[in-house]
Amino acid sequence: MKNKERIITIMICLGIIILIILFGSIRTVGTGYVGVKTRFGKVQDETIQEGLNFKLPFIEKVEKIDCRTQKIEYEMEASSKDLQKINNIKVAVNYSVDKQKANILYREIGKDFKSVIIEPAIYETVKSTIANYTAEELVTKRQEVSTLAQEIITNKLNDKGINITSLSMVDLSFSEEFDKAIEEKQIVEQQTQQAKYELEKAKVENEKKIEN
Repeated sequence: MKNKERIITIMICLGIIILIILFGSIRTVGTGYVGVKTRFGKVQDETIQEGLNFKLPFIEKVEKIDCRTQKIEYEMEASSKDLQKINNIKVAVNYSVDKQKANILYREIGKDFKSVIIEPAIYETVKSTIANYTAEELVTKRQEVSTLAQEIITNKLNDKGINITSLSMVDLSFSEEFDKAIEEKQIVEQQTQQAKYELEKAKVENEKKIEN
């Protein structure tokens, strides 16, 4: 009886061990993610795709990297080419991790790549791009500035495995003095256009009088 109990106990223990090994060999990667496999802490060249995957228990680990499109909203300050200070620049950036380069990104940067390389790249690029335009150009050519900044950031981060899918400057706040100067300039332009219109109108009326 004791031998049977001992055998049953051993079988139960073996079953538990087998289950632990079995569950330790399986790793599920969800939709939109990719798995980076490490062996004794060393990042492997292969990546694990979505679905059920197998790994060596206790030897290999899998880090999940989110490759879905994500959004960063960033606020900063900068100066224009004509040294106008621009406050509360709101930048919105959409990015995603390249599944084919996720292991390289994890090996070189780690999982905190957003704060390590993406946010600094946004800050530096937007600031340097804005410095190439006058304050007035930033108002009239905002889309051009956004496109140029996106191209520069893409070139910086593409090799790291980061795809920049869009960049837009959703808000630019200038000083009160600049806003007032722009408003006064628009008023002068409107007055000039009105004066030209009145002059043309008077000219036409004089011509009509002469003809009569």
